[in-house]
Amino acid sequence: MSTAFAQPETDGEAALLDISGLRLMLPQSEMRALEAATALDTDETKPFSVGWVRLNGERWPVYCLSPELSLLVVVPKERRSCLVLGSGAGYIGILCDEFSVGVQIPPEQRHDLPPAMRMADTPIVGLAALDDDEVACITSAERLIEHIARQVNL
Repeated sequence: MSTAFAQPETDGEAALLDISGLRLMLPQSEMRALEAATALDTDETKPFSVGWVRLNGERWPVYCLSPELSLLVVVPKERRSCLVLGSGAGYIGILCDEFSVGVQIPPEQRHDLPPAMRMADTPIVGLAALDDDEVACITSAERLIEHIARQVNL
């Protein structure tokens, strides 16, 4: 059974984030900015955030995820980049080790999430086979923002 979730890209190109070996793929059109992790403002952070990023004259919180998608308050040294994602209500930054843009994954390489992996609170909606015999987890900015909001409001 195929769902629309397994193919979130509307522009055909995706961004691929590496978070300690976890590969997250989301529509490139949801990226708003890219900053160096060293450029973050770390004064007076919000609970569970690791700093602030400036965009459009405002400050937006930055979060650091573990490979299990839980929030970290201590930033691993390999987190070198901050990808700023947009949603209807604003922006957030997510730290990652590396990123790629312009990634094109054909529809036949995208798959629904197996039933055993479908959990109500997961931001992952599908899997994508990458050329290097690895798998990326398909998500979206909105789903990542909702996932982080649930953890912050525990």
